[in-house]
Amino acid sequence: MVFPTLFQLAAKSVAQHIHNDNYQIDFNLDTISSNAVVRELLELDPKNIGKLKTHKNQLSTLTELDLRNCEIDVEGILNLKNFKLNSLELGELYHLRTEFPDPTNSSRIDIVSLLDRATNNDSQEHMVHLGFYNNEEFISGWEEKISKLLPSLQSIKIKYIELNERFQFSNLCNSFPNLCVLDISYAEDLETLEGIKNLKNLQKLVMHNALTEDVAGYKELSELKNLRVLDVSEKHFFGVIKVIRNLLAADVRMENLEFLDCSMAMVEAHELKEFVERHPSLKTVVAIFTSCDNSHIPNINLLNFLSTDSTLKSLEYAITNDREDLAEVCILAVTERLNTNHSQLNDSEICRFLNALCYVLREVKDVETKYRAIACFAESSFFQTERFFFSFSLEIPGIVELIFKSWEHLKCSETIISTVPLILTVFKRIVDFLRCGRILQDRLMYFIIEKTVDLSFHYPENLRKVISILIQGNRFMSLEQSTAMCNNKKVIKALFEYAHYLITIDPSSYQQIMGIIVSHLNQASESTLKYLVSNCQAVEKCYEQIMLISYSPSTDS
Repeated sequence: MVFPTLFQLAAKSVAQHIHNDNYQIDFNLDTISSNAVVRELLELDPKNIGKLKTHKNQLSTLTELDLRNCEIDVEGILNLKNFKLNSLELGELYHLRTEFPDPTNSSRIDIVSLLDRATNNDSQEHMVHLGFYNNEEFISGWEEKISKLLPSLQSIKIKYIELNERFQFSNLCNSFPNLCVLDISYAEDLETLEGIKNLKNLQKLVMHNALTEDVAGYKELSELKNLRVLDVSEKHFFGVIKVIRNLLAADVRMENLEFLDCSMAMVEAHELKEFVERHPSLKTVVAIFTSCDNSHIPNINLLNFLSTDSTLKSLEYAITNDREDLAEVCILAVTERLNTNHSQLNDSEICRFLNALCYVLREVKDVETKYRAIACFAESSFFQTERFFFSFSLEIPGIVELIFKSWEHLKCSETIISTVPLILTVFKRIVDFLRCGRILQDRLMYFIIEKTVDLSFHYPENLRKVISILIQGNRFMSLEQSTAMCNNKKVIKALFEYAHYLITIDPSSYQQIMGIIVSHLNQASESTLKYLVSNCQAVEKCYEQIMLISYSPSTDS
């Protein structure tokens, strides 16, 4: 994994303070810093796009802006003129069709007028990258007009384009002959690649989930002498087009091709090997989640699940390229290795897997990817082995706290709820290890008990796991831990509240929780007992048990 640099951490910190409105920048940031801070700011919350206006002077050197997840308004569009942009990615624009209408069709957007008003002369002259989504609502002939407005464009990302008589792939190629990078991922109705031969300078072509069955149309790829990177990957392994087979059938030979991504594509091992033989310049092939998952090709950096190294390289590739679908299957592969093959892994390999999972929990924004990482700790059998508890005992408290912190930062309510049983499973595995006189670190024991109590009331559907964790933890605490827990007013108060909740819905569990409370209060200090009796309504509601406990001896702190 590529861990964040000090500069990246600093950019995150500045962005967080700007997001919280508690940091005033009294100086102008340089270009690299402006780009990094704004990138982090918009990742924290796309609505922070409004802060570009507030801090336009301090961020005046901004040159790269990614608004894919932002719903920008007219004021925000006009504010972009304050920056000399050389890279701009726009998100959904349909809500602006009334402000930038197509004169001939009110349901379409005049994208040319929008870009003209969003960019100043410097931006128009020097912009090299433009990205946007779904062209179906754009005015006719926008390609040629934008090519004149932004004459320096070398890179275009236009996802979810709808190809038809009004917008043909060949028109795009003819309008931007100087392109070095073209991304047409998720293009609909891509019948042919005819016209791509006009992109003589093209170095990178991304066709993720945008393949064509026209074998003859692939032939023009052989004329792209500068092509270095080709992405013909698919999504969720649903593809029916055998793209590598079609490239072989068309006798395509890209003499300078160095990088191929065919992840999730329908490709057989023998087809991939033949493709590699026809492309002697190839150095790296991404074949994640294909029939080539366990293949080896000599002299090729093959990203698949053959080894620990290739699996981790695959995960890193997926994360750094924002391929959430690939990241999920990579973590599933890690989960499988730690579930069934952990005895064949050495400590160094396992440590690398742990570091990768922790990186995902700490740095990755995608909710499903985080969920898969948490699930790995709950589902892989390795995390309930003596080897894990003894070899990685020092790392376990930090891992558990990171899992919980990562869960707290999830933004999807459905995922938050579905992740709670996984967290409780992690807790339960740890307290189950306590049998036979084993002891957990104080920090870990207190954390598990406190967080389990916190979760118990908010997510009552996990009652059985909660009860098991609390009983097991209470039973096998060390003497010092038990003494400390007996005077943890927050925990005991929460236990009373939980017990009161259980009175009517599960009397048996109620009795078990009251048993834990009694064991704590029998050793609690007088000040703890007085606090609970005088400050907790839940204690009053359990008065019968309190009357019994009041006659029990207590120790003063």
